[in-house]
Amino acid sequence: MTIQKTSAEKLKTGKRIGAIIQNESERERLLSNPEGVLADIGIQTTATIYADTADTVHLVIPSHIDECRVAADDAAYFEELGLLALGLCMYSEEQDDEPATNPV
Repeated sequence: MTIQKTSAEKLKTGKRIGAIIQNESERERLLSNPEGVLADIGIQTTATIYADTADTVHLVIPSHIDECRVAADDAAYFEELGLLALGLCMYSEEQDDEPATNPV
């Protein structure tokens, strides 16, 4: 029961963040005041928010790397790390100004 509730809460939070990101004025507000905007939807954090642009893509380095999986040359793990680092976004060389999401 707890797992379902947690998943439902994460989905609800994800939808709220998605709505903020898609609204230009809300997105700007999130970038200028992330703690306040996230607090408004129930997230207490001191996170720093970076927005990708057509010229800049941010790479996130995971805080923990599974050394055993790296030593085992686990291709699936490397793909997982790559998707995490890029926030599941892939950019097409043909459409430099429009990011294309890569479904998981």
